[in-house]
Amino acid sequence: MKNIEEYFRIAGLMLGLAVSTLFMPASVSAQSSPTVQLNFTGTYIATTCPLVSSPDMTVTLPTIPTQSLSTAGEPAGTKVFTITIQCASGVTGVRVYFESGSTTDPTTGYLNPQAVSGVNSATNVQVRLANADGSPIRIGDRSTMKIIPITSTAPTPVDFIASYYSTGRATAGMVNTFVTYVVEMP
Repeated sequence: MKNIEEYFRIAGLMLGLAVSTLFMPASVSAQSSPTVQLNFTGTYIATTCPLVSSPDMTVTLPTIPTQSLSTAGEPAGTKVFTITIQCASGVTGVRVYFESGSTTDPTTGYLNPQAVSGVNSATNVQVRLANADGSPIRIGDRSTMKIIPITSTAPTPVDFIASYYSTGRATAGMVNTFVTYVVEMP
């Protein structure tokens, strides 16, 4: 009988310890984690840089022979185009940001042509955009898009270069694509 009483006393003690462990504060049962506070700040300004040139524009690339794009990685048929903006005073720089969209090739960052109904489309050809200095722009990658200094409130022309770009031996046909851009104040 003494063993049974001792058994229940020990079992009761163990049950009491188990229950009290369940109700211990988390700081006692586990090492406490540091508290981290994140603060966010930003500035919203009313200053804008509206477009002086038409927001929707068509850039017509030159007609070139397929031999110009016979090997992957070749650019050809360049065309300079200009987006003109006019910023309010206080703006010191802007970036024309080309947004990634349905025509963007995720590998090259260039523009894939879209099929046009009833027209023979070229194959193995993309449209590559470049900054005025010739450095390629990867659509959707801000690090490849230059910040344009703004020195006055007069209209500021921002030049870009568009060209065909081969992804393989090109076949003849129409190249038609598009991209959306926004003017950012970095």
